[in-house]
This record gives sequence, C-alpha cells and structure tokens, in this order.
Amino acid sequence: MTTVLLARRRLPHQDFEGDDRTPSANGDWVTCTDTAAGRALCYASNGRQNLDGRTIRAAVHPHDVNGINLSQAKRAIEALTTTTIVLPQTWDWADLLAHLRARKGAIIQGWYRSIPRDYRHQAASDFGHAIFVSHDSVTSGCRVWDPLDANQTHHGQWIPAKYIRLFAETWGLHNGTDNLLVGYIPLQPL
Repeated sequence: MTTVLLARRRLPHQDFEGDDRTPSANGDWVTCTDTAAGRALCYASNGRQNLDGRTIRAAVHPHDVNGINLSQAKRAIEALTTTTIVLPQTWDWADLLAHLRARKGAIIQGWYRSIPRDYRHQAASDFGHAIFVSHDSVTSGCRVWDPLDANQTHHGQWIPAKYIRLFAETWGLHNGTDNLLVGYIPLQPL
C-alpha cells in the first residue's frame, strides 16, 4: 500500500466500520467512534500503532452493543496502548479549527445528516456519527476519514470545512450544549 505524508507524518489508510461485526448489535454498524479512534491513534503514532475499530470495541468494558461515546473510547485506548484520548470539555469551532490547522488531528462526533449527500457514504443519515479529521487546509477543507467509507485504499477525503463545522456543532445542539464533542490523541514523535 502507498504511504502519504503530511509534514513527514503518515496519513492512515481508511478503516471501514462495516467489517467490524459487533456481536449483539443485530447487524447494525455501531463502531464509528471506535474506528475513528483507531485512525486517530494511527495518525498520532505515525503508523506505529494501527488498531482496527473492532479491536478497540473489544476493549470497551462493560461491553456495549450500541455506539460508544468518547469517554468509552478513551478507556479502551488506554487499555490497549500507553496513550490516551484527550477530551476538551469546552471547545468551540475556533478551538477545533486552530487544532486542525496545527495538524494535530481530532475525533469529532456529530449528526451525520448535516454533511451533504455528496460527501456522505450512505443515504440514511439521521443518526449521531464519528469521524477522524487529520487537518484543515485553507484551500482544500478538512481531510476526513469517515468510518462508513468502504474504500480502504485511500488516506482520507477532502470535505469543505463549513460542513465539518456544521457536523460538529449539530451534535452539541442536538444534545443541548454549545460545546463540541471532540477528542484527540497527542502526537508522538516522528
């Protein structure tokens, strides 16, 4: 497989949550946060740690047959590695955008229907979802790994930043808060 670099840091390959086969989930795909956390870990470790969403889900205790939150993903990552997911409690879009412009990567939870159909990987979209974003480019938008994307040969796709902002902000509005639900894994040395 090819290697794509961003300022000497390896961009991870896509991971598809549809192959995770979560027991007791009745065939539903429920590992988007697990999968996004795996892409964040791969990015932060410069490819040295590359965990599939199903591996992260297996480390979630107590077991959960539904989608997990970032606190559950944090505990699973800590059980599997020597790192953690940092969970900022009061970030707004300006904080997240500054973080992404610094190329530090973030797991973002949002409402999937807020991303236009041209950028989504399925028509059904009325649900909470998680994605990994490595960075923002003023000219290209945000580099996004969507766990619903079955093409595992690429290294993310470009989505205009205005749609990622809407995605991030709708989750908070849906849940009665102005704060974004985001997490990130501190970057390890190259």
